[in-house]
Amino acid sequence: MKIILIEDEESLNIALSMFLKSEGYDVYSFSDLTPFFENYKKIKPELIISDISLPDGNFLEEIKKHPELQYIKIMVISGNTDVKNIKEAFNLGAEDFIKKPFDYEELSIRIKKIFKNHNEIISINKEILYDKTNKNLIIDNNIIPLTKKESQLLEILLQNRGKVVSNSALINFLWEDNVSLNTLNVLVKRLRKKLGCKDIIKTKRDLGYIIE
Repeated sequence: MKIILIEDEESLNIALSMFLKSEGYDVYSFSDLTPFFENYKKIKPELIISDISLPDGNFLEEIKKHPELQYIKIMVISGNTDVKNIKEAFNLGAEDFIKKPFDYEELSIRIKKIFKNHNEIISINKEILYDKTNKNLIIDNNIIPLTKKESQLLEILLQNRGKVVSNSALINFLWEDNVSLNTLNVLVKRLRKKLGCKDIIKTKRDLGYIIE
């Protein structure tokens, strides 16, 4: 699993990175937000662990500016335990908030808790399953491979099942460079064809897409 760590305290950054790697995670660490934003789309992390106050900005404020971040699991670590910060972090979609200082084993437990219900075989409906490990659809015992972009699109919609994911958030999440809305629509059309049912991924006109 890929984890991005954003922590400006050098000794803590190094220590946490080493610990997480020892736990078997692929870790990409940054000390501030600028290099993070330059690289996170290429990395495609499953989890972001970040402090709030960083040398070049406030992480919570950046979530508001970059809505696609709300579709990645986020854990906040901070010495600022003001209830306002904690409340704002959870309101912005954070999975957890850990107060500094903390035990590394506690961090490991909390990460595992976030992903404990992570099922590699996901039921899309009664007839269709998604094999997240192998990036395949399973329909009537037939295996239908998905491309990288098709699987990424399906996963973000399934992670946010019941919620409309905006066109802009999908584009920012799926592509490193800005692409047209038509490019996204073509990708959705391809995935619908493989699903064999147009009604699974529903269009919310001028808003985005949803799997209900």
